[in-house]
Amino acid sequence: MKKILAVLLLICVTAAMGGCSIKKEYDLHGREQVEALRESAKGWQSGRYLLTNLDTDVMNQAFSFMYDGDGFQTYLYEKISDEGNYYAEFSDRDAFWTVNGGSVSVCRSGSEGYVSYNMDNPHPYSTGDLLFYENLFVKSSAELPREDGGVCYVYYYNTDKINEALGTSLTEFVTEYVFGADGGFEYFTQRNTDADGSISYRIDIVDTDSLTEIENPAVTS
Repeated sequence: MKKILAVLLLICVTAAMGGCSIKKEYDLHGREQVEALRESAKGWQSGRYLLTNLDTDVMNQAFSFMYDGDGFQTYLYEKISDEGNYYAEFSDRDAFWTVNGGSVSVCRSGSEGYVSYNMDNPHPYSTGDLLFYENLFVKSSAELPREDGGVCYVYYYNTDKINEALGTSLTEFVTEYVFGADGGFEYFTQRNTDADGSISYRIDIVDTDSLTEIENPAVTS
């Protein structure tokens, strides 16, 4: 799944470099709400993205971030592999730590390998890009009312465009944004299919603008 997320972010970059400003954007169902959500996410001071594999119903990835008063970003990325191996990255203003199973490594600030982010250069997972959306790659959309009064917006992507841009072999690429009856965002899902199979996952977001501490697993463990 980590590889797939990296592909999604690459799509954003590829589309941005493709001259989007001179192409017509499509008037999609839910476009205003989705674009407003992603714009809002860019300004969050903290939050947690929780990723659940819908095929196994297991939450196997999490990304947490927060900014301090100087605009420096502390982040924690965690993943459990299919084999049950725990992997984590933790970065703050002092050091960059990695945990891989029982192995721990650290690069201090100023040394080779140190990784850090701030408000001017945020970690890409903290900007809302995990809630993937690229208007020009969508071929159709749908608005599905929910029993609770909310709504689900479904975007069916043109895989030919994606494959041409990235050299991938996708045969299906579908995203869903679910909003509650009050208009608030609830969760996001995505399904990718290619020659190697299919993967579906859900993203929930919690603790937006309310985190005050992120524990370093390399230390707490």
